[in-house]
This record gives sequence, structure tokens and C-alpha cells, in this order.
Amino acid sequence: MTTVDPFRATTATDVARVAGVSQSTVSLVLNGKSAGRISERTARRVTETARRLGYRINQSARHLRLGTSGTVLLVVPTLTNSAFAAVHAGAARVGAGHGLGVVVFPLGAEDGASPFSAPQQALDGVIACSLSADNVGDLSAGVPLVVLDDAPVTGTPTVTMDVGTGMATAVSRLLALGHRRIAHIRADRRAWTFRRRAEVFDRSMRAAPQAAALRVPSALPPAEVRERVLPVLAAADRPTAMICDDDNMATGVYAAAASLGLTVGADLSVIGFNDTPSTPPTTPPLTSVRLPLEELGGQGMRALVELRGGRMPEGVSLPVTFRQRDSIGPAPRG
Repeated sequence: MTTVDPFRATTATDVARVAGVSQSTVSLVLNGKSAGRISERTARRVTETARRLGYRINQSARHLRLGTSGTVLLVVPTLTNSAFAAVHAGAARVGAGHGLGVVVFPLGAEDGASPFSAPQQALDGVIACSLSADNVGDLSAGVPLVVLDDAPVTGTPTVTMDVGTGMATAVSRLLALGHRRIAHIRADRRAWTFRRRAEVFDRSMRAAPQAAALRVPSALPPAEVRERVLPVLAAADRPTAMICDDDNMATGVYAAAASLGLTVGADLSVIGFNDTPSTPPTTPPLTSVRLPLEELGGQGMRALVELRGGRMPEGVSLPVTFRQRDSIGPAPRG
């Protein structure tokens, strides 16, 4: 019986000797290139032998041999927004199937420096989320770039979400419930996704002359939203419904309503955006535009893999879903 030394790491040579095949056969099977070259019976014997011996491919050596690092940089505006965790999860899931790991880098970091001294040498690609190609120009120089959740750019693969339809649906639902004073609590950030929501809100409200629109810019933290919204809700002609650019912003509206004795879902209807599992639970449950954030990351990684393979992927716009819950209801009378 052929054995291996239990006190040293198992090598591909060991697998070949125990399985009774050549080392090139082991390489083809374990690198997923055996189809049409190696019989299924032999391939199965190789994989079972590798598993039994505890053999693992040396990814560092493999990347060195192929001239790659196996690392993709996911650049995001901040790490404080849980939405980007979902984007990372989707990108990492797809990347793992292609031997690619994902490092997250917040471009808003205080020092503004990349985690790599020479990005073009240390990275196999850059995925920028909610940031334009210009924003990440220094980081992506010389390596493939994919942009997520930003305006399409000629020559750069882009994956977006149909946030415009999400906003139009939110406004339409509130109008159908009889609301005639609707506020948009809009994030005071210059990101394409927020500009797009503002544009569609304004257009949808212009198409409803019977209704009045109120635009309330605010920072994202719920505490700041609360302070910004309090005087708006205390006014005699207060809005009866509010659409927030983010679910966390909506929790700030809930807090402001509670301070004034207003009941969400009855006195005030509230809609958010994102609908991620990490959003703090609210009472009543928040109506929200669900954004496919994991799929956004996954599609971004697929586009990057295509780009690295010499193919220019087509732009993709992912559909969103309106999830109605008890935070909205008919407009109050009076």
C-alpha cells in the first residue's frame, strides 16, 4: 500500500503516486481542466485521493505562476453603511468560484491612502460601488475596473439598480392612498444613486399637480435625520408621508414622529430604501424599496471576470422590489 509521510504537507506528487496517475493528470483534475481529457473514473479517483490525503492547492504558488494576485479591491464610500456589507458578500461569493478574494477599502478613510503601495501590481481588478470611475482613477490605473450603482460610462462595465422605478412606485403608492403632502428626505451626498432618486421624485410629483412636494436634505445618521425632520413634522401644514433615501434615515423619522406623538402608519406614512436584514427593526414594520445589493456585488464580480477574460460585458440594470408593510396607510383626514 502506498503511503505518505504524515509529518509533512501533502504534495501533488503524493496524490499522483497514491492515485497511480501522472502529476499532470492531478494538475488537470484539481484545476478543473480535465473535461474531455481525463476519464470521469480517473478524475473521481484523483479527487477522492486528494481529499483523503488532505491535499490543498497552494493558491499563492498558483497565482505566482499565473502572474496574478487573486485579489480584487472593492472600493466603497464608507464602512458605516451596512448596505456595502451585502455588496461585499455577493462579490466574495462569486469571486470564490474564480479563485478571487475581495478586500474592502473605504475611499473616505481619513488618510485617503490605498491599502496597496502599488495597486496595479497587487490587484487583479477594482470594483467601485457608489463611486464613479473618476473617483477611483488612481486605484484602478492599469487594472480592470467595474463600476456599481453609478452612472454608466463609455468603456467601463457598469451594474446599476433600477432605483428610479423604486422611487416612482413609492410616490405612486402614496398618491393612491390619498396623500397630497409628500416629503422626500434626501441624502445630502453627491452620489448618482441619490441624484437619480431625487430626479424621479421631482418628476413624479410634477406629474401630480394635486399634490405638494417637500424636499428635505439631510445627513444619513438617524439622529441627524430626527433633528432635521422635527420642525417639518411640527409645522401646521406638515407632510402626511415621507420617503427616505435609506432605511436608517427612516428610523430617524420614526424617532421624530414619536417625539411629537405621531403614529407611523396612521398620522404619518414612511417609506425607506434598501430593506437589508441588518436594518434595525421598527414598529410598525417599515415599507421599503428592496435593493438587490448582494446580486449587485455578484454581478459586478461576474463582469470583472469577463473583463479579465478579454470580453467587454454589457451594462446591467437590476430590478428592485417594493415591499409594502404597516408603515404606510391612507392619508389622515383634515
